[in-house]
Amino acid sequence: MLVCTSACASQAPRESAQAVDTRPRTTYADDLGREITLPVPLRRTVVFNRYTTEFIRAVAGMDVVVGFDVDMQKSGDYWPEVSAMAVGQTGSNPQPNYEAIAQLKPDVVFFARNGPWEEAARVLAPFGIPVFVVTGWDVLRHEFNVELLGRLFQRQEQAGRLNAFYRQQRELLSSRLKGVTRKRVYIEEVGDYKALLKGSGWHDMVEEGGGINIYGDIDILNQPSSRGTVQGFDTDPEEIIARRPDVIIKLYSNQYISIDEPAAMTVLKRLVERPGFGALPAVQRGEVYSLSYYHASACSKIVGALQIAKWLYPDRFADIDPAEAMRVWLEDFQGVRAPGNYWVSLGHRAS
Repeated sequence: MLVCTSACASQAPRESAQAVDTRPRTTYADDLGREITLPVPLRRTVVFNRYTTEFIRAVAGMDVVVGFDVDMQKSGDYWPEVSAMAVGQTGSNPQPNYEAIAQLKPDVVFFARNGPWEEAARVLAPFGIPVFVVTGWDVLRHEFNVELLGRLFQRQEQAGRLNAFYRQQRELLSSRLKGVTRKRVYIEEVGDYKALLKGSGWHDMVEEGGGINIYGDIDILNQPSSRGTVQGFDTDPEEIIARRPDVIIKLYSNQYISIDEPAAMTVLKRLVERPGFGALPAVQRGEVYSLSYYHASACSKIVGALQIAKWLYPDRFADIDPAEAMRVWLEDFQGVRAPGNYWVSLGHRAS
């Protein structure tokens, strides 16, 4: 795949012979407060980051997406309507294909704030293609993001329905968790001993679900870079044992299909066999869970927060079914079927 550089971009300005665009141009502040002028409604977008793409699908449909992150091709069942062009990848090894993006002539390119948006803004400027930051994985900025997308696509009614669903879950959590004595949670990435810190959406998911992230006190800026990031901080058994979690949550691989229960259970059994883990309150009570990324991250992770609250405080959430919230998210807002179970536990299984 050819990846265009700043130099190549400067040599290939946008074509001048185009149909006159009569759409009004309006200035909006993005996730970072950057003021960007865009034509509305947006008709042609390139989107890096699955979460933002989910919002766009729920608010405006996929016809407005002409380019996307190549990772979306790995889950065709989840994106059956995708006919757009793959224009690179983000994640831990970001490689946007700027030449392909320029050829698509999008109205805008969306990145999350942890993506390479600064480089993209610089490289795409000669083409007149703006870069706009929307961080779809941030549970605390969900309503801002969705309301903004509703205005950008002039689909305010659809955005309002999605925000109403989100508020319903968040208000339920806030109401049911009042006065609770919060339990201590260790949440671990797919990689072993990869803790998740404050500053990641996963930390906020735990907090919104009524837990205390046992690693929430660590400031990554005061740690050596060799220990990783807020999305995967290297820890070890001794540190985890010293922090004595009441509940352990292990994230399972990023897939739309139902969790592979035997494989997930094997991972959990290996986890509790780590040195010293048998004495942890979470292990002794069987409060050790494997949770799929898709369930955890649904609707800015608010569905994941609901699932965590159900585990931590079953009496307070006895009448609440997080699987139903997941079904609504998938079937009503994403237009795909809900495949079924997304979690397992050493203590019991999802029904």
